[in-house]
Formats: sequence, C-alpha cells, structure tokens
Amino acid sequence: MRKGAVVIILGCIFAAAFVCAGLSHAFKQEDVDKLLATKKCAFCDLVNATLSGAKLPGASLSGARLIDADLTDAVLADSKLRNSNLSRAKLIRVDLSGADLSHASLSGAQLSNTDLSNAKLVDANLTKANLSNANLTNANLSKANLTNANLSTANLTNANLIRADLSRADLSAAKLSSADFSGATWVDGARCKEGSSGECVKETP
Repeated sequence: MRKGAVVIILGCIFAAAFVCAGLSHAFKQEDVDKLLATKKCAFCDLVNATLSGAKLPGASLSGARLIDADLTDAVLADSKLRNSNLSRAKLIRVDLSGADLSHASLSGAQLSNTDLSNAKLVDANLTKANLSNANLTNANLSKANLTNANLSTANLTNANLIRADLSRADLSAAKLSSADFSGATWVDGARCKEGSSGECVKETP
C-alpha cells in the first residue's frame, strides 16, 4: 500500500473518531451531583443532563452549559443563569419566575407553559424558541432576539420588549397589554415607535 493511501486512511479514521466523540458528548456526573447537593454550579458542563423535576430555586448556574438538557417540570425560580447556554433545552412547565437569564442562549429551547414572570432576559438569544402559553408577565426582554420564536397564547402583560427583535415571531392570541415595544423590530420587520405600549405603532418610512 502506498504511503499516501495510508495517510488518507489514517486521516479518515481520526476524523471519524473526532465526530463520534462530539456526538457522544455528555454531562459530567460530578457536575450534576454538585448542582443537586449545593445548587451552585457556575460554568458547569451539564450538556444532555436529565434534571426533570429537580427542585433548584435560587440555583447559581451562570455560564453553565445546558445544551439539550432536560429540565421539564423543574423549579428554578430566582436562579442565576446569566450567560448560560440552554440551546435546545427542554424547559417545559419550568418555574423560572424571577430568574436572571440575561445574555443566555435559549435558541431552539422548549419553553411552552413555562413561568418566566419577572424574569430577566436582557439580550437573550431566543431564536426559534417555543414560548407558547408561557407566562412572561413583567419579564425584561429588552434587546432580546426572538426571531422566529413561537409566542402564541403567551402572556406578555407589562413585559419590557424595548429594542427586542420579533422578526417572524408568532404572536397569535398572545396577551400584550401594557407591553413596551419601543424601538422593537416587529414580526414583519417594521420598527415600532418609541412609546408603543400594548401594540407596535409602526414608524412611517
């Protein structure tokens, strides 16, 4: 066998091993144990972790990696999740009331029927997130990216959506009473006027 062919075969083997390693990446059990015991796990690796039903009010998880994690029915009220990565996480029916999710990545996350009342979601990435029937009353979503998000039947009463991006978001049957849309980008790409409350008063071209 020629030397060149051997090099190619070895390269393919290493590449396959690298791909498999990436696909099989899972959480660190010691991080899960630490979180459950202390409610403190900043910057922990909890990718693909199963934490459904966990009672973790006030937990400290800033900077944690929770990609694809299952937190269905968990209690995370008043928790600290700043700069955390919750992409594609299952957060269905989770109590996140009063939680700080500023600058967090929630792209593609499942947040239907979740309680996010009084939560801080400043500059959070919620692209393609499912927030149907979520409680977002008094939530701070200023500068949040909600592009293609599902907000159908969500409660956004008194929410702060100043300069948020709602491009192509689904707001069907959502409650928008007293929500602040000043400077926000509306579902059709239009800009909302300053002082837009309860609805987007679009700027004229």
